[in-house]
Amino acid sequence: MNQIKNVLASLFEPLTKVETYENLITKLALILIYILVAIIVISILNKIIAQAFKIQNKSKKGNKKRSKTLISLVQNVVKYIVWFIVITTVLSKFGISVEGIIASAGVVGLAVGFGAQTIVKDVITGFFIIFENQFDVGDYVKINSGGTTVAEGTVKSIGLRSTRINTITGELTILPNGSMGEITNFSITNGTAIVVIPVSVEENLDAVEKKLNKLFVSMRSKYYLFVTDPVVLGIDAIENNKVTFRISAETIPGEGAAGARILRKEIQKLFVQEGIKLPQPVFSQYESQQKSK
Repeated sequence: MNQIKNVLASLFEPLTKVETYENLITKLALILIYILVAIIVISILNKIIAQAFKIQNKSKKGNKKRSKTLISLVQNVVKYIVWFIVITTVLSKFGISVEGIIASAGVVGLAVGFGAQTIVKDVITGFFIIFENQFDVGDYVKINSGGTTVAEGTVKSIGLRSTRINTITGELTILPNGSMGEITNFSITNGTAIVVIPVSVEENLDAVEKKLNKLFVSMRSKYYLFVTDPVVLGIDAIENNKVTFRISAETIPGEGAAGARILRKEIQKLFVQEGIKLPQPVFSQYESQQKSK
């Protein structure tokens, strides 16, 4: 019985000493200081990294979107390193051996190895995305996985583990890098705006084409997204009541759809101004005949 009392007394004795609470408060204060210092250091380093890339980009006239991607990557790596240093320092303050944790990591790694495969896959895929320049921050992309589109929109950020994409309707999609299958990047090469315009068969086709070409001469100077002036490729189809013109224009990357919308708007204005007729619907009347008895 006395032995049990002695054991309990030895366990609770530190709680009765003022020094115990003083040490605890001191350690908690140090932890808060380390966290604040880490936040400040990360903020300062992020600004230095961003400024360094801006200076390099100006001197070498590099790709701005590529610079944003690399800035995001380097800042993430720096953040992980700083927090790792803070965590190991805090653990050592509480008397926890960091070397022992690292030594036992091999045993723990075997236990969680299968569970960590996804994380490793995400990180490796992230490196390939960045260093193979598959897409950059600001690019408009479509991501497929298993034959299904899982995300389409503008790349907001690229990390080692995941990529953030803003969809056209405003949602933020966060994709693990390892889950990406087929990637379509609409921002690498110039886009193409294709418009099919029907006119009435009663119109003078040569006159319509001439007016369209006259309209297109000023399109490149009026709208920045056109790389070349639109051109009438020719007559695409002839039907009962209409003739269809096919029109094409080269645009800056990712702006093919926007260019097509502008073309339709300008062509509609021209048709109203010049009185060019659109095809009218054709109605067929069928008369039923009754058999006389």
